[in-house]
Amino acid sequence: MAYNVYSLPDVKSVLYHPDVGTANLHLCGIGKITIAAAGDLSSHTSTADGYVVVNRLKTTNGTITIEVPQNSMGDDFLRRWARWARNTNSPNRIALGTLTITDSVSGYRTICTGVSLQKAPDRTYDRTATNVSYTLLATTITEQ
Repeated sequence: MAYNVYSLPDVKSVLYHPDVGTANLHLCGIGKITIAAAGDLSSHTSTADGYVVVNRLKTTNGTITIEVPQNSMGDDFLRRWARWARNTNSPNRIALGTLTITDSVSGYRTICTGVSLQKAPDRTYDRTATNVSYTLLATTITEQ
């Protein structure tokens, strides 16, 4: 019988920015990470006589959504990054972040470079802690 295995404890996620530091998100109580490509890999162009041209597109950018528990180490790191981004006098350093996700079970590795925070997250203050979602932008997303 064939089967596949997925194990979140075997997924290592490291977020880094040279001016903010490193966060090992897999050690911070990570909620969820979603990586979404911004563009298509191909498109079709139809001519008047019905001929179809397949276009190969080369978009590599996208968005990253990171959910972390409110007041966790991951939330603290991302808050510091947002404060730094708001107050930096070096705008050319905004997109120097990287996110590396390594799944040791499947052998896949996702590398996001040119990472910057899109905006500070919305905050909920309630009876109990919730997850906080941060949206980041990446200029290049590759999978190995």
